[in-house]
Amino acid sequence: MVSGPWSSPPAGFAQIPGQRAPQASEFFPSTHPFVQSPIEVGDLPPGIVPVPFPAPPSRRGRGLLVGAALALAAALAVGAGVVYVNRAPLSLNERAAAAGPEPTAARTPLTPAEAAVAALKAQAAALLANNEKGWLAAVDPGQSKLRTRYTSMFRSLRGLGVSHFAYQTSVDPVDAKSGTVQVTAEVAYCFSTDKCPEEKYNASDGPPTISQVLTFKKVSGRYVIAKVTEKKSRSRQQPTPWESGDLSFLSGERVTVIGNRTERKYFKQVLAAAEKAAVVNDRFAGLVGNPQRRYRVYVAGAKQWKTWYGGITDKWVIGYAIPLKDSGSDVVLNISAVRTDSDVLATTLQHELAHVVTLGGAYRTGGSDDMWLEEGIAEYVGWYPRSATDSWRRSAVRSLLTGSKRPKSIAAKAPGDNASPDTSDAFYGFGHFTADCLARKYGQGALFDFVRLYLRENRDLDPASREAFGKPFTTVDKTCLTWIRDKV
Repeated sequence: MVSGPWSSPPAGFAQIPGQRAPQASEFFPSTHPFVQSPIEVGDLPPGIVPVPFPAPPSRRGRGLLVGAALALAAALAVGAGVVYVNRAPLSLNERAAAAGPEPTAARTPLTPAEAAVAALKAQAAALLANNEKGWLAAVDPGQSKLRTRYTSMFRSLRGLGVSHFAYQTSVDPVDAKSGTVQVTAEVAYCFSTDKCPEEKYNASDGPPTISQVLTFKKVSGRYVIAKVTEKKSRSRQQPTPWESGDLSFLSGERVTVIGNRTERKYFKQVLAAAEKAAVVNDRFAGLVGNPQRRYRVYVAGAKQWKTWYGGITDKWVIGYAIPLKDSGSDVVLNISAVRTDSDVLATTLQHELAHVVTLGGAYRTGGSDDMWLEEGIAEYVGWYPRSATDSWRRSAVRSLLTGSKRPKSIAAKAPGDNASPDTSDAFYGFGHFTADCLARKYGQGALFDFVRLYLRENRDLDPASREAFGKPFTTVDKTCLTWIRDKV
């Protein structure tokens, strides 16, 4: 799901259970040359275009990223405003998150810890109720910059269609010297165009989360947020674009383009290409049983590219799809790398959206061993309806097959983190030829049945091959190796 000079993922993208950083199969590298100088596409009309949220599909997929909407049972019980504090029995410091007001006037005053948690509970409920004033009530009224940040965060989350927002907290004792309370919060969130899964052992890790450290102080008899801290982290995929706020939106029929105001001049160009890519990917989403309600494409400027989701510093990457646990996924474009070449932009978008539809919403534990198919099918969709022989990578594949390290199976081993662009270029291209062979020899429907069985439903390789192609994988493997050698 990465786009760049077709190479391996950046070093440092560690994998963590349930919410991993993008693998090489999620980046889109590009060897196609592009011009670095900026071009202007024209400013958008002022204001934010609201995001439409279509009705959810009925089908729920199993696997890695995006699928049908699944409301949390707790959310159904109390409406939009829910705050989870802990699954263990509540301590005294957590009473405020779970208990409503006492029926009598003589209620026990809240401890500082309880007051801080109660403020977060009210803030989450206000966000989901579209109550900006209530959201800001939890923030120190004397800190204008902090309140501006929270205002921007509120509007960004609302623009993204936030449907679930829950604090899970641990609270330190009151600092005797400063009188402040420090709260470590895991914030679970969902958007209405994604499913919002419950955490279930061996079935789902629940919604995506971010981590914050919040400092509360007492102002006019109330404990309010006086400081918020979150660290830049690739492993935690932070900061998210909405944490920084100041987001603008432009919506088409199937895609919402999102970015900072400084990148709005590129929105129309990106949206036009993304809408075409969505049409292609909607068809393949149906073939794997993973229809998408809406695609999100983030347009990253130079600062955002090095910041969002932990940041990308590798020069070869021009785009990636980021998994949000098994809830949804975002596509992020390095706009400086794709804005001057319409073919690069179109191919990159089709490739990245292909990862959304083939991997999205399926709770999976697969890793680099699956990359040959993950990346091959994304290349197949990215170039569709053109064949692998039209790809810029064809010469790299030819060199691979005539070299000393030519693959002995279509299930080729993924390149390492420090692989050269040429090595990764050949790997992507070889995967494309593999997917092309499977479609031409056994039919496109069989190819996507195989993708569904192997990538989305975690079937073993040979049973998936027998069911999709009617032949053992060893036979399919030999057939396509011969086919690829003849075509390159």
